[in-house]
Amino acid sequence: MKLGDVAAQGAGVTFAVQIGQTLVQFVSVVALARLLTPTDFGLVGMVTAVIGIASIVQDFGLSMAAIQAPTISEAEQTNLFWANTALGLTCGIIMAASTPLVVIGYHEPRLTPIVPVLSGVFLLSGLSVQQSARLAREFRFKALGIVGILSQAISVAIAIVLAFLGAGFWAIVAQQIAFAGLTVIGCFLATKWWPGLPVRGASIRRFLRFGTGVLGTQSISYATKNVDNIVIGAVWGAVPLGLYSRAYQLMLAPLNKINAPLTRVALPILSRIQQDDARFMHYLSKAQVVSCYITASAFALIAGLAEPIVRVLFGERWLAATPLVAILAIGGIFRAVAQIAYWAYLARGASGPLFRQRLVTGLITVVLIVGGVPWGAVGVAIGCTVASLAAWLIAMVHVASATGIDSGRLLRNATLIIACVGVPCGISGWAASTLPIPPVAQILVGVGIAGACFMLAYATIPWIRSDVRFSWGFIRRSVAPQRAERGLDRGRHEVPKGPGVDGSRR
Repeated sequence: MKLGDVAAQGAGVTFAVQIGQTLVQFVSVVALARLLTPTDFGLVGMVTAVIGIASIVQDFGLSMAAIQAPTISEAEQTNLFWANTALGLTCGIIMAASTPLVVIGYHEPRLTPIVPVLSGVFLLSGLSVQQSARLAREFRFKALGIVGILSQAISVAIAIVLAFLGAGFWAIVAQQIAFAGLTVIGCFLATKWWPGLPVRGASIRRFLRFGTGVLGTQSISYATKNVDNIVIGAVWGAVPLGLYSRAYQLMLAPLNKINAPLTRVALPILSRIQQDDARFMHYLSKAQVVSCYITASAFALIAGLAEPIVRVLFGERWLAATPLVAILAIGGIFRAVAQIAYWAYLARGASGPLFRQRLVTGLITVVLIVGGVPWGAVGVAIGCTVASLAAWLIAMVHVASATGIDSGRLLRNATLIIACVGVPCGISGWAASTLPIPPVAQILVGVGIAGACFMLAYATIPWIRSDVRFSWGFIRRSVAPQRAERGLDRGRHEVPKGPGVDGSRR
């Protein structure tokens, strides 16, 4: 099987799983928003924003290092497993011991029992890091997806039942613990790999070197994605943070759930061809077309339809979250298209340059978010969105010198797609939201107008027709009956045939 078919089918499985997970999360967001209060979400959000950095440390970038490595022995993977397990245990103990500091920092004594309970998630997560990395290396994307969606569905069901029974914020805490535990069980059952004791003489230094750069990058990324929650909770309290966290969960959490699994698909494939500049750029261009037309355009439409969406999903008492949903959805556009640069850095082993780039963009993000604090959650959301735009532009410029790719072409193509497809979708949604009709009808009309605008663009702009034909071909390949896991080596050195993106049309 050609490597392009592996990519297509891996992406197809991932998208199918993410559609399922998004639906599950949609049910979770809607149901829990109607069963719980903004204060419940705000209290748990305060804790997860602070202690979540430990989840990055307990990984230490070793999952990416294991996936990216050209070769890895059983002894090395065994030692990586125990390294991640030890890191998870250590982080959990440190976080539990830090409970008084978290309580004092937020001036919120109700956090006292939440912190030590959530700290147990780190050990569970550490146990699954190398198991999921092993599935990704073996291109077993279907197994990864099944584990993810089942774990999420069961944990959401547990949370909804507990919330219905009046458990309050403990329903959200239980959901996180259940998800981590179920993921461990699922990964072990899927891999059927039971690591033995640590192997002396099997060094993992090369993984640690790569992982250090990834750790720094992910730490900065986590800090910039959670400083908004920290400052809102510390300055404005649980209720504004609860509103903000629901808007964030509706908008950006699904994007994060899409990006992480897609990275597990893209990274091993791009790493195989990292020395072939033409093929590497070809695959990046194809990936960008899919992300721009699907993810970015959807965010633009949601931004325009923010008010009816909030009314339908959350109810009238959450209307204050409307501007937050719209603003964060616009930021989601730039986060979606920035993922291409991230893949290029990692696939070519440029974790050091990636870390340095994230230092700059992370500082800019923190400054913009903190600068918006005086204007409450809305000001913070605006700062977050402006920072996402700045980070995308800086990344696209810097990745060219760090990896040697033609990022200018990628930047130009993404900008054209957003302008010609995304912006009309957003305007369509906003126009529909002003009509004097019920919220559900506003959403349906907005989607209909956006679809008509897209068809007009398809009929009048040649390169959009070319992109659509490619995307349709990619989708057909992604649902082909052949399994992506079989026959990979047979087509490893073949040049992809069929529709593609060369960038020359723009």
